[in-house]
Amino acid sequence: MASRDGLPKIRTLSRSEGFALLDRRARAELGVSGETFIRRWKAGRYAKRADRPEVVRVAMLLPLAR
Repeated sequence: MASRDGLPKIRTLSRSEGFALLDRRARAELGVSGETFIRRWKAGRYAKRADRPEVVRVAMLLPLAR
């Protein structure tokens, strides 16, 4: 949705909203909870798949959950 000046509206998410978004995407893309994704990401379990689109789509949401 665009604002009156044609630019996209920016919505700020709380940390809990950011985590909820990451959790939904992790479940949809990878079939794991957001908590599981974060734990595995920190442990390096996605290192060999870090360039796969489904992993990237979830990983890019990590800053929203921190």
